[in-house]
Amino acid sequence: MFERKAKHKEQERDLEVRLEGNVLFSGDLTDLPLKDEWVIKKSIEFFNDPEPCFIHRGAVSVRLLNEIWDSAAPGGGVESEYAEFPAGALIYRK
Repeated sequence: MFERKAKHKEQERDLEVRLEGNVLFSGDLTDLPLKDEWVIKKSIEFFNDPEPCFIHRGAVSVRLLNEIWDSAAPGGGVESEYAEFPAGALIYRK
């Protein structure tokens, strides 16, 4: 009568970050570390908020992560200044 519904599995968005053949990161898009300087810059741009609260930080992070996901076309790597990795590191969709 009161059966549990199966959990709705969100779309998997797995990434891998590589630099010179070494894997620096492998995991879900939402776990990708973002540079705080970009979160603040974009918070100012979107919300005119130089000291973003967690709500603004979350909204900015979602936008930045979606931009990274969209630019990392399947099969090709992309460098992103938003992600907290050394210059030259490429982000790939898995």
